[in-house]
Amino acid sequence: MPADRNTTWNPGLMAVGGIPNRTTVCATLTPLGGGQNDRPQIDAAINACPQDQVVLLGPGTFNITDDRIHLYKGVTLRGSGPTQTILSAALGSVNVVIDIGQFPGYGASTNFTSDGVKGANSVTVASTAGLAAGKIVLIDKLPDPSITYYASDCGPGSACQGWFSRQGRPITQMMEIASVSGNTVTFTTPFHITFDVALTAQLTQFNADATKYAGLENLTASYGNVNGNIIMQYCAYCWIKNIESAFAGGGSFRAWNCFRCEIRDSYFHETKGGAYNPGGGSYGCEFGQATSDSLFENNISWLFNKVFLMRAAGGGNVVAYNYFEDGLGLGYLTLQETGLNASHMTTSHHVLFEGNQSFNLDSDSRWGSAAYITFFRNHGTSIRRDINKLGFNNDSGERRTARTTARHYYYSFIGNVLGYSGMNAAPYSGFEYEQFYPFTDGKVPMWREGQNDGGLPGIPTYDANVRATMIRDGNFDYATNTVNWDRAVQPIPNSLYLTAKPAFFGNCAWPWIDPLGSTKVNVLPARARFDGNPNACGSVPAAASP
Repeated sequence: MPADRNTTWNPGLMAVGGIPNRTTVCATLTPLGGGQNDRPQIDAAINACPQDQVVLLGPGTFNITDDRIHLYKGVTLRGSGPTQTILSAALGSVNVVIDIGQFPGYGASTNFTSDGVKGANSVTVASTAGLAAGKIVLIDKLPDPSITYYASDCGPGSACQGWFSRQGRPITQMMEIASVSGNTVTFTTPFHITFDVALTAQLTQFNADATKYAGLENLTASYGNVNGNIIMQYCAYCWIKNIESAFAGGGSFRAWNCFRCEIRDSYFHETKGGAYNPGGGSYGCEFGQATSDSLFENNISWLFNKVFLMRAAGGGNVVAYNYFEDGLGLGYLTLQETGLNASHMTTSHHVLFEGNQSFNLDSDSRWGSAAYITFFRNHGTSIRRDINKLGFNNDSGERRTARTTARHYYYSFIGNVLGYSGMNAAPYSGFEYEQFYPFTDGKVPMWREGQNDGGLPGIPTYDANVRATMIRDGNFDYATNTVNWDRAVQPIPNSLYLTAKPAFFGNCAWPWIDPLGSTKVNVLPARARFDGNPNACGSVPAAASP
């Protein structure tokens, strides 16, 4: 990988030995029953629980009717299992079921006096007042004209330029201070992109300390309203593990202003009232608002308008070994929605998508651009399964396996498998399908590149610079039944962030995607769990039956 596209991929709690296994239980709760509100007893137990201990919820349904549960300190809220312990907002209209962390508001900002160079861990600033080791801070800068583009209805000074970042400062990263010496601040992670003085790079504090080491485990959250079921904000080293999130009336899960958080082994599905349309009320899982160095691994996200997205996220995030399926809009059922997506606001950067299966490897330009995104050893099937038989699985509108829309530059596609065996996949101009045309002839393009799908100003329908800045190496597709390379043929590593096979693969083959091997697609554990076969191992006909 060229140096400008690569970075240090060491996400989530990997750097501190993984998620802690806490065993000391400070309180065990049972549901009050009779429709009573269980939120006060849960919050009281969290308030009283010492650091590093567990509030254990027994079997049954805990009703959350007047406000969200606030997990604001370093304890674990643990259920007895997702099928046993249910946190339900069905009897109320709470804004969100569980709030992990807090958002205390922005504090003082100070300008960089030297560039925060990509790959470096330290920088000089105008003032270090209030800064100390362990603090979690925001780094941001003004738009970079070479990679930052807003939609035409999101101009300077408009409200949307401050939705997921500080106003008009969309290039972001959350960082942890390691030390302060004079006017030099050293961080525990490197800069994933250069934060330059010329674009008024700044360090901003928050008005309170971040929540650290808060964990949510082994339960179901359901029927949250507006902001959905689970929101994690201004959190560091926080986690979600073995959670089911169902029927949210907003985002099923959102991570905002997070640093080294981890979401794993969980199942996110369906929207409250079946309102599967754009606008934020039917989104599945999201990294946004500068979230950096975080890990989304071994999860399932099914039946949302957008199954995964990023909005002004920072760098170093890894989305890996997840199963994404059936993104849709009720108003456009046969028009394929986005699958794996690092955009939907500007300018998320340096994201690694590794080892996932999705109906497409995608982007969108509705609110702006993204840059330096890597898709590595994923399977893009090109078609949604339509498991609930809603009537969209013919995918007659804008079907694709991989799409990079206008103003999305420096994308890398390495070692992916595209399509499935036997598909009707004769794209225009051979392997390429680089311009946008109506999908009318039943033939499926492998690639769509440079399409202006979101009203970005100042460009024609087709942005040729998308292809000019793209790398596509070692990808196997079922249109040509060959592996295609932009550069010289070379070995493809097993992983860009792991040094060994992850434990959740058990005896199954890893890497499960092998474009150079005789078997292209093996078992993805998250897909096997979704299909009711959690002990699957070895080869499955996933490529033949997406």
